[in-house]
Formats: sequence, structure tokens, C-alpha cells
Amino acid sequence: MKHSTLDIKYITLVCFLKLYIICAQSVYQADYIIVGAGTAGSVLANRLSESPHVTVLVLEAGDSMVPLTSEVPLYPLNLALTNYSWQFKSVPSKIIAQGLKNRQLLTVEGKALGGTTVLNYNLYVRGNCRDYENWARHGAIGWDWKSVYPYFLKLEDNREYCNAYHGVCGNVIVQTPPFHAPITKGYLEAAREIGYRIGDFNARNQTVFQPPQGTINRGARWSAVKAYINPVRGRRNLRIITSAFVLKILIRNKQAYGVKFEHRGQLHEAYANKEVIICAGVFNSPKLLMLSGIGPKSTLQKFNIPVVANLPVGRNLQEQPSTSGMAFGANTFTYSAQRITVLDYNEFLVNGTGPLTSLGGTDTIGFLNSKYNNDPDWPDIELLLFPLSAASDKGTVLKNVFNLKDEVYKVMFEPFTTTDTISCFPYPTRPKSRGYVTIRSRNPYDDPIIDFKFYSHPYDLKVMVEALKFCLKIGNSEALKKYGVYPLPTTVPGCESYEKFSDEYLACLATTLPFTIYHYCGTCKMGSYADPTTVVDPTLKVKGVKGLRVADASIMPFIITGHLMIPTYMIGEKAADMILCDPLYN
Repeated sequence: MKHSTLDIKYITLVCFLKLYIICAQSVYQADYIIVGAGTAGSVLANRLSESPHVTVLVLEAGDSMVPLTSEVPLYPLNLALTNYSWQFKSVPSKIIAQGLKNRQLLTVEGKALGGTTVLNYNLYVRGNCRDYENWARHGAIGWDWKSVYPYFLKLEDNREYCNAYHGVCGNVIVQTPPFHAPITKGYLEAAREIGYRIGDFNARNQTVFQPPQGTINRGARWSAVKAYINPVRGRRNLRIITSAFVLKILIRNKQAYGVKFEHRGQLHEAYANKEVIICAGVFNSPKLLMLSGIGPKSTLQKFNIPVVANLPVGRNLQEQPSTSGMAFGANTFTYSAQRITVLDYNEFLVNGTGPLTSLGGTDTIGFLNSKYNNDPDWPDIELLLFPLSAASDKGTVLKNVFNLKDEVYKVMFEPFTTTDTISCFPYPTRPKSRGYVTIRSRNPYDDPIIDFKFYSHPYDLKVMVEALKFCLKIGNSEALKKYGVYPLPTTVPGCESYEKFSDEYLACLATTLPFTIYHYCGTCKMGSYADPTTVVDPTLKVKGVKGLRVADASIMPFIITGHLMIPTYMIGEKAADMILCDPLYN
């Protein structure tokens, strides 16, 4: 069969168009490529795309949608054991965690558009001004309190506090939950009883107790998606691809020029005209850097990965260790399974009120000073007071998130699943122990190796024992006796040889039943370029590699006195300004 010249031209054109479409689907290009649309990545997506002359591509490994249960603040951990969390586990400990399955700690880190803000406790805690002064003093120039404070105000839309310590009209809505369990009043009275004031720990003095504010709006979760992504979805210069798993940063002659990623079973490459910005989180950001040739030389050589930059990536892992073992019985309303009814769900859905609006049950937070602390305005202990415990949900979620051994749960919590229980979760705010994250192999789909090394520095356990003593003081206070509070008559398995509630027993409790408070940071440490312990400079640029930055909680040189969501929002806001004002691109 013969074809005319016109037919041949038509067939050629069709083949060319098909080839063009295939290539267009396989290769992407933008001025800025953001890897990870979590807390900081969402901020950057919004701020960088404000200029119509800038193009932004966001690659997020998780899904674009999460279940409606994510809207309910009371149950943040219901998604912790699903595909909406990375579900990494630490290496089995040889020293502690005897009460945990395989002696491992389970991590909770969001894997969805919005990152961890879709499954965290929504707590609004900025940290202490001394935290940021300490950053600057150790080489993170430009990250002192005076420099970061405007960004905290910029991001905040506080619907209740109108003063110099809080912002309004920002992207992140902040409110006090409309419901608190009755025992909250007892917590505050107990705080006064042991010598602490009631106040706003985000104001001048942090060493106070307070029913916390949270990132909620009309009782429902206010995530990074709602705050930063949804308002800009219509921008033509912003493209967001979910279920996009980044495999490697593309680097040539120490210049990052793009990334390789997998999307729906297909491999693609994306090229950056200006920068690649890694916002993949405390575990995945260092993992991606190492897979791309940026990390400790010995690690890279072990897996035959060509060394681009010999940097201490993955070191300096920090977390605030807590314990699930400090629980009490009570004769009052708590957030137990038998207390929450269909009417409560109706109230939440219709009015945005009721017990489901509680911030994961965190009805009171207190910052305190141990006898080891020399600065009373820089507290070294935080207490989270909950009208619930691992017994409250009858072993459906909390037992597994804490990774408790079955035999431990049966002794410690199972006898109390039909009664009301409360908990005190204490932890040292600035632990000195340091862990690490590293790669398991060259396979990007392998989970990273994580070792928190809790209590490897003896100071942390000393502070933790003091923190547990504060829990006992509150639990035994006259204020809480009015609510029928009493220590549970159980002994932590493995600690039977110690006098109950002695220092030795409390140390055993802390080390036998540890868990992470989900405040991971530090694995791509920021600081002076000349400091051999740092990965990024104060502008968040990866040392020795052009066109590459990291902007998430991994850059924190030291953990802050509090919680990390709001500081990570701040990092995103400040990073966006630094990038947009970079003279290299202006």
C-alpha cells in the first residue's frame, strides 16, 4: 500500500507529537524543585510561587488526600500505623527499651500532602528565645531570636490573643480548643500547689502551665495543606505532584541540577533552573543526600556511592525521650473509649465543639525546672498532662504506637481498660544524647537506619527522673485528690527489685518504657561553613554543592524547648525569604 507525501507528513507529525507527549511526561522543568510538601515544604511552595515570574515544582511522596478522621484533633495517632506515616522503626536497643517489642521505637512522621501536620497533636509551641540565641551563638548567624521572631508573627493567625507576643492574619490559624476535660482545672490547681504559675508559654516567661492553643479552626485540624497549599492551588506557576518518590538528586560538577523520581511506576527526571530544595524530613532528607553522594565518606564508600561532598549527614539526631509508664486512675471524665459517644461525633461535625476537639488529649502543658537547671527562664523539663493513657482505647492504637510488648500491656494497662485513667508524659527539653540516621543500602526504597541513642548521655536520665518526680507531685496533689486520682497499683515489669517510685525505680521505668515524642531534628545540622559538624550554612545551602538547600527540622542545630511544628513553619518562611532575596538570582 502506497502513501502519499501528505500521508507521510501526517504520520510523521503524529509520531512526533506522540514522542513529544512521552518526553513531556518524563521530564519536568522549573526554577525551583521542592522535595517534600510537609510543614516547611508547603510554606516554600506558597511563598516561592508568589512571584508570577518564578516556576515551582513540588514532589511529594505521599497522597494528596487523607481520611476525614484526620480532621479530628483528639485522635492524631489513628493514622500513625497507616500508609499516611512512614512508620520507620529504630534499631533494636541493646541497653534500654526492654518493655518494647524487639526493643524498638516506632517513629511517627507524615507521608502525605501536608506532612506531619496531618497527624500530629497540633500544639502551638514556639520554643524559648534562648534556644535561637543558642543557635546563633554556635554559628547559625541570622537565626537569633530577633531575626526569627518576625517570622513567628508572620505565620500566625491567633484568633484569641491580641498582643505583642502573637500575630494575626497569618496562614496558620491558632485557637484554644473549645473543650477541656473537667480535670484540666485540677491540673492548673496542682501546678499552683507545687509552685508554678499559670500563663502563656509563648509569651515572655515560658516557665508556666497552660491549657495549650493549637492549629485548629472551628474545632478541626488546620494543617499545612489548609494553611499554605489550598490557597494557591490555582497558580499556573506552581505544580504539585503527589505519590512522587524522589530517588536521587542529580548533581554534575558539584552543581545540583534536578532530581530523579518515580511516579505511578514510571521513572522521571525534573530539572531545576535555579535550585533544588530538600524538605523531606529528618529521616528522609539525610537519606536522600547520602544516596546522592553527600554524606560521610566512609558510608558512601561502603555502598560504592561516588562522593560529591564529605559531610556529617545523618549525625546529630535529637529527640526528647518520654515514657508511657506514668499513669494514674481517676474518678472523673477522661477521653476513654467508653466515654466518647455518637453524640460527641455529632457535636463535632455540626458545631466543631465537644471532646473531639481536644489536641490529642493534651489538656495541659507545663514547663518546669529541675535541680540541674541554672537558668529558671529556660526550663529543662516539659510535662504533657492527658486525661487518657495507653489503657483508654483498649489496646487498639496507643499500645501499638508505643510498641509495647503484649505481656507488658497486660500487666500495666489491660486491667484498667474499663476505668478512667490519666497520664503524665514528661521529658527533658534539651537532651544531650545524640543519635544518627544512615542508609541501609543503595536501594532508595529501603528504610533508613535510625538509632536515637536515648540516655547515652547520663545527664538526660537524671533530668528525666526529676521530671517523673514532678508527675508524682502533681498526681499526689490535693488538687487532684478531688478528682479521685491515684497511682495505678502496678509495677513496671523488670523494675520489681526497686522500691516503687524511688529514683532507681523511676530510672528503670523511663528506660524500660521509652517512646519518642515525635520531635525529631538535627540530621542536616546548620551552622558555620567552617564547622566540620555542620551540613548546611546559615542560608541553608548544602556545603560544597551549588544549587542545593535543605529546609526542614533536620537543619536545627539544637532541639528547642518545646514542640517542632511551629519552628518548622518558621524555617519555611525564613528560607523562602532567603531564597527569593538571594543575589545569585536577582
